[in-house]
Amino acid sequence: MAGNVKRVGPPKATDLKGNEFTWSVPLNQVPSKEWSRFFAEPKETTAMCHPKRLGMMQQALVFKCEEAHVSTWVQSIDKWIAEANRSVVEAEQAEKHRKAEELRVEEDKQRRIKEANEKYKSL
Repeated sequence: MAGNVKRVGPPKATDLKGNEFTWSVPLNQVPSKEWSRFFAEPKETTAMCHPKRLGMMQQALVFKCEEAHVSTWVQSIDKWIAEANRSVVEAEQAEKHRKAEELRVEEDKQRRIKEANEKYKSL
């Protein structure tokens, strides 16, 4: 990953229908597919605030809510961003460990083959 995804500014209202505003929250980069998958499935949500109720538009998250709920949404978004960043790091570390173990197994296999060939080369 190119680095952690971060919110880089306050939410900005872009539309209003009735009492519901459309809000855009800027991000420092376009999130990867893996990051987006983790972001979409956080451990904590509420009936009002859930990632399935917002959209990703390049370097922004877009959601709709009444003005009174913006702070709650932004707090939830910040938690979900941090959680997705942690999950990506954990997934990358798990993949590194898996590849290292795969390499170790292959090296051990090749060593054993070499030893067996060496042991029986005079037969």
